[in-house]
Amino acid sequence: MRRTFDPFDAEQAQAAWPLLEELRAETPVAQLSDGMHYVTRHEECRAVLRDTSAFSNARGFKAPGVVVPPQDRILGEMDPPQHTAVRRVMVTALTPKVVHAAEAFIEATARELLVALPDRGRADLVPAFTVPLPNRVTVHLLGIPAEDADTIAGWAKELMESGFPATNRSHRGEGFANAFPDFAGYIDDRIAERAAELHAGRDERPDEVLTRLLRLEVDGEHLAPPQVRALVRNLITGGFTTTSQLLGNLIHDALTVPGLEAGLRGNDAALDTAIEESLRLRPPVMLMARGCVADTEVGGCPVPEGDRVIVGAASANRDERLFQAPDEFRLDRQNADQHLTFGFGPHVCPGAVLARTVARIGVKALFARFPPGTLRAAPDHVYENVPTFFECGPRRLAVETSLATS
Repeated sequence: MRRTFDPFDAEQAQAAWPLLEELRAETPVAQLSDGMHYVTRHEECRAVLRDTSAFSNARGFKAPGVVVPPQDRILGEMDPPQHTAVRRVMVTALTPKVVHAAEAFIEATARELLVALPDRGRADLVPAFTVPLPNRVTVHLLGIPAEDADTIAGWAKELMESGFPATNRSHRGEGFANAFPDFAGYIDDRIAERAAELHAGRDERPDEVLTRLLRLEVDGEHLAPPQVRALVRNLITGGFTTTSQLLGNLIHDALTVPGLEAGLRGNDAALDTAIEESLRLRPPVMLMARGCVADTEVGGCPVPEGDRVIVGAASANRDERLFQAPDEFRLDRQNADQHLTFGFGPHVCPGAVLARTVARIGVKALFARFPPGTLRAAPDHVYENVPTFFECGPRRLAVETSLATS
């Protein structure tokens, strides 16, 4: 049976939990309109993510008919061999060692942001904490001037909440450089500055991500500046927004799930599980899309060449075949980390370690700043999702603080 569900419509996608449960029970692959197939179950989603021969990144994520020029594609829109080479640089630039070296910066930044919150009163943690912390960390790792972090966050927010992720255009024009000229121009300026340093033999920042991207060679050729720009934009928009949604979701759950905050305070193992449960239940990335480049089948269901396959991470993460009581947030869940929020196989997110680290340090810093009983969700707080079709995260996070004052 063909369904009318549109996973590219934010309002539908973010209210689809009951529908996804129905689809999982009916079939591993649901047929949608416009030649789309939504993969509902965990095992079949993993199979699609593993198969880079039948399913293409470049032909999947945009709306029907939208084609992104190769030089303007982000990592999630590339196929091997370019994807393999570029992802390798991303992985080596964000290794656990690199992330560990940044932990002191992450913690200091978290404390700085939290000190600015009122001791007694009301605050919105999204603009005050869950957005600026990941953004400043990303800017730090890229080697971009720290004073520009808030401006960059504004550009990234505008892009992610616009129609650009699906259409590759805004009211200003088509393609990143035309749709967001200030954002693109800023990245181009940073690329030119770093390239000039390297050309002059000044290699003062060899470990920064931008330097690594400029040094990268694919088939003996360096990436063109527009390709480097696309990947820097990818790190800024995809990297920090995903982490922002994770941090926001985790704090929301800690303050609203009965007993969860008490279970997390002072318990690092429980916090690690909570991060995975939050990623599973409220995935910052709800889906991955692929274009089918050869007739194949998924879970016994035929998928013709030219059709699109939507890997439903949001649905797979609640697959009853793998997760008991899948709609519950449980600190005793032994397989919470088997979610597909960060992908699987050759396309697993290279920034996953960083996202988890920022979330862990951010929550611990929040608890250190506000002892038990001094921070609570505001009485009128209601979870409202960010207006992006593939993201799950709080648009606002209203809290009340009540620290003792002398």
